[in-house]
Amino acid sequence: MTFADNIAVVRRFYEAGPPDDDGERDRFAASNVVWHVPGDNPVSGTYHGHEAVFSDISARMQPLDVWRIDVVDVMANADLVVATVHLVAARGEARVETDGAHVFRFDVDGRIVEAWGFTADQVGLDDVFRSHG
Repeated sequence: MTFADNIAVVRRFYEAGPPDDDGERDRFAASNVVWHVPGDNPVSGTYHGHEAVFSDISARMQPLDVWRIDVVDVMANADLVVATVHLVAARGEARVETDGAHVFRFDVDGRIVEAWGFTADQVGLDDVFRSHG
């Protein structure tokens, strides 16, 4: 796969369903996918496999009043793709609006095998995920 192919996969990944439902995104990942969620909150940690990545993460994030991810740019280097995003999240009185990124690593078949999340305001995102609404 070329870096252009990997960029196209990442764009389709973000476009697959609403941001708070990962049900349509699992088809872009290898079965042994690993996802690294940053921070110090109930969602933080490293998740292994489809069930953990595409079900457990979403379940731990809920309930959210707002979860919006707007893709700003996508770029690649070999088997790595970086997507810069603008994120808005809210639960009850806790709210964050921040820039962030995801780094995706691809296998030779063009599937996501590992991903890392980044945010410019991790404290704010931690507050949202810790809040009880």
